[in-house]
Amino acid sequence: MMSGGDLDGDVYFVCWNNIILDYLTPESIKAPANYQKPDKINEKPFEETIADYFTFYLERDVLGQLANLHLALCDLKGRLGPLDPTCIELSGLQSVAVDFAKHGESVPKSKFQEIMKELRG
Repeated sequence: MMSGGDLDGDVYFVCWNNIILDYLTPESIKAPANYQKPDKINEKPFEETIADYFTFYLERDVLGQLANLHLALCDLKGRLGPLDPTCIELSGLQSVAVDFAKHGESVPKSKFQEIMKELRG
């Protein structure tokens, strides 16, 4: 396992290319972020049919949107994009969203809609 991965479809990139590796220095490697683990939430849909649970989940699953927004913003900001405060904020939101199905805490779209509007500019 690498970087906390649990081998459930995680994708890894291993690089031996010195053109890329020469840019890495001990000073450029940052410690991983330490995000607070969300409390387990027991929010449920009003009805209890499978369709209601499916809809409930789809309405709150924003991981793909957050990941795409984060990648686009990092690309826009350039080489130091991942260190940009807004990109770091999006990383924190992704940390919550990635385990939404496990703990029940979802990320409201209102937390990142302004960033999306700015990016679309």
